[in-house]
Amino acid sequence: MKVLFIRFSSIGDIVLTFPVVSAVKTQYPNAHISFLTKKAFTELLSAQPCIDESIPFDNSILQTRKWIRSQEFDIIIDLHKNTRSLLVSLGNAKKIYRFEKLNFRKKLYTSLKVDRLPNIHIIDRYFRALAPLGLNKDATGTSFSIPEEFEVKISTVFNEIPDTFLCIALGAQFNTKKIPLSLLEQLIEGIETPIALLGDKNDLATGNHLVDKFKQKNIVNCAGKYTILQSASILNQSKKLITGDTGLMHIASFFDIDIISIWGNTTPKFGMYPFRKEHHKNDVLFEKKDLDCRPCSKIGYEKCPKGHFKCMAHDASEIIRAIK
Repeated sequence: MKVLFIRFSSIGDIVLTFPVVSAVKTQYPNAHISFLTKKAFTELLSAQPCIDESIPFDNSILQTRKWIRSQEFDIIIDLHKNTRSLLVSLGNAKKIYRFEKLNFRKKLYTSLKVDRLPNIHIIDRYFRALAPLGLNKDATGTSFSIPEEFEVKISTVFNEIPDTFLCIALGAQFNTKKIPLSLLEQLIEGIETPIALLGDKNDLATGNHLVDKFKQKNIVNCAGKYTILQSASILNQSKKLITGDTGLMHIASFFDIDIISIWGNTTPKFGMYPFRKEHHKNDVLFEKKDLDCRPCSKIGYEKCPKGHFKCMAHDASEIIRAIK
């Protein structure tokens, strides 16, 4: 059996597909599983043992359609469900499964604050969409794998090797999902545990600023210096993650670490909060539920549409208490 999964982006959304991909591979071990995604994410996908090949999507609808048709897939599982995924997949497999994105309900909530969203995680919605395949969610193996060549020794990260440390995710796809610099500074001021700052090259300057400001602390800037898999390796060796609504938050949910998630313009009600197979008692979620302008978007903005960014005006002392 040949199966094609489709999810073009982004890191967090792709990682959230891993449990259902793993379930398909567990249920159908002889299935050949391909995954169509943007080129930037093929390394991440190729590292997962439940995926036999990752296919880079080059934005050519016609060429991608031709390739998919030539592969004669038995099943296509479209977990992106946008215009492009519809166009490349339509009529190109014996059976096609798609999930309901709930975009209209999300628009109702962000625009009119009318909540018609189901109280269910997006991963559970994926499993519901694939119910005809008879998947057993509880039988899935490890849903996030880090190959040995991407493992990072902590002795190469910290100058002074700590007994324990925590990570802070600096970045996010949109600025309104990032933890503001002022809040980061307040948090680091009150945290005594060694800290690894994680992010991509866009977060390098922020990380350097924080390291320079808190020279007396054991804090290292990893932003832009490691791949996503290497960052995941560092994260997996930590005790806690402080994060906004980010891809690293979703990666951390597969590890035995505490997640302190700080929410801005988005909301866990969209069903994309940290997914745990078992209850993790030390996970803490901070969000401003009393703001009438929140949530303002299902994804995010470069800046607050209202100009005040009150959704990220969290009390640093409360977060620090949760960390301790």
